[in-house]
Amino acid sequence: MSVTFSGMKHFYTSQHFYYPDKVLFNLYNSLKTKPFVILSGVSGSGKSKIINLFAEYYSNELSYSENYELVSVKPNWTDSRALFGYHNIIDDTYSITPVIKLFLRALQNPDKPYFLVLDEMNLAKVEHYFSDFLSVIESRKYEYKRVKNTEIDIQSIKSSLQGSISLSQAIILSALQLGTTGFESIETYRNTPISQWWLSNSNSQNPEAQYRTELNQGRKGEFQPNGYKKDGERLAGRAFWAEVQGDSYKLKTTHEMDARTRSDFQKIKEIYDRYSSQTPDSFEEIVTLKQDKIVLHNMNSPLKTEENQVEYSETLYSETNGYYVPSQIEIPLNVFVVGTVNIDETTNVFSPKVLDRSNVIEFNEIDVLGTYGFKDEDESEIETEMLSINNDSLNLVVSVATTQDTKWFIDEYPLQFKILYNLFKKLKAENKHFGYRVFNEIALYVKNYVAHAPSDVDVALDNQILQKVLPKLNGDFEELEEVLITLKESIPDTYLNSTKKLDEMIKRLQSTGYVTFIK
Repeated sequence: MSVTFSGMKHFYTSQHFYYPDKVLFNLYNSLKTKPFVILSGVSGSGKSKIINLFAEYYSNELSYSENYELVSVKPNWTDSRALFGYHNIIDDTYSITPVIKLFLRALQNPDKPYFLVLDEMNLAKVEHYFSDFLSVIESRKYEYKRVKNTEIDIQSIKSSLQGSISLSQAIILSALQLGTTGFESIETYRNTPISQWWLSNSNSQNPEAQYRTELNQGRKGEFQPNGYKKDGERLAGRAFWAEVQGDSYKLKTTHEMDARTRSDFQKIKEIYDRYSSQTPDSFEEIVTLKQDKIVLHNMNSPLKTEENQVEYSETLYSETNGYYVPSQIEIPLNVFVVGTVNIDETTNVFSPKVLDRSNVIEFNEIDVLGTYGFKDEDESEIETEMLSINNDSLNLVVSVATTQDTKWFIDEYPLQFKILYNLFKKLKAENKHFGYRVFNEIALYVKNYVAHAPSDVDVALDNQILQKVLPKLNGDFEELEEVLITLKESIPDTYLNSTKKLDEMIKRLQSTGYVTFIK
């Protein structure tokens, strides 16, 4: 099965829900660019349902379950315990939450997307209960590791290893090729040429989980005097140290290996040395995505979540044994968070810190008759361009914005970048400008969008001005009137979303003396 935009549209229609193509495509690209999206709009406009069906479509197409969790935010949330749980020291278990359960399921299936919806997320101060999440997603960055370019005769290695390369052997060969002596993530070992060859010939549906199992099988949460986890049962588990905190591994020295492991390792190394050669002064880059972790408790071993559970062995989640909570956890790269918001006297405004780190998508257009297949004769026809997608396949893998994306934007679309830069200069004159993060994320969104719809770069930039630049503009008449009018004059008339929103904000500002982006 494959995930396609046409398939997604058909699924929504089959469930009797109707969203414009550009709304669905914008949601996909917003999530892919930054896995934190805020949906604002009137109650009952379909904010929660659009992401619920989005998750259900992925679940059906990729044949997995429990990929969606809706959490209702409470007004009394003042810290992160409601989201991430806490260590119950009375019975020495972890009071687990639906959010952590979702994270642990996502870690078991890293190649499939999971969705967390925070319903009415501004009923409480977002910074109070969500600051850990915001900090971790901002810590994400690409790490570039330079290793000597090694020519490898994989077929000869395979023949020498009795005609096949096991996963443990592939992991050891990867460590030899990397030449590293420190702890590395599973992703680093997976990205070597030998691992990529093994994966392409293994028909694996869940490669990262297989690597983790191979390294952890049988470790049983016990620890060596040096603080590392005890050995596993499989060759990779015996040949590698595993960090207590986190999912990092390093190859032991031969002196640290037991006799059996040393013998098996030496055979693999001799074959590797025979059929590999390093090119002098030639290097290649291995790219991995790094991020900080959220601290959940300070115990050495993962905690049980029920008193009658069996002791933790090697897997943080299984249908048989349930959930175990590690001392620290990454936000899985395959988790996408959507917050729904309403604005009234019971809710809190968003700070620039939150708005900077999200895409804000409005759901205020309610086409009642159009939804049921009729036309309102009293309303004038609004001309909109049809969405034309060249690449129908949807690959919802999180990407991290960097300065390289902005450089790409400048090189590929200088006219559109000039529009964005002019807005920046207008806002800077009023000390309301945005930073490098916003530039990079707008550029990445445009890159993701035009990969499917090359002719719609202006549509993509229009979306981002609306979702990334305008949401922070809140204030009174004296503060904002000139700013909003200047921005309106700086944006092309063809940017319908942004100009329409600015018209609305100017009108509200002139009639009430105060305006917020989210109304």
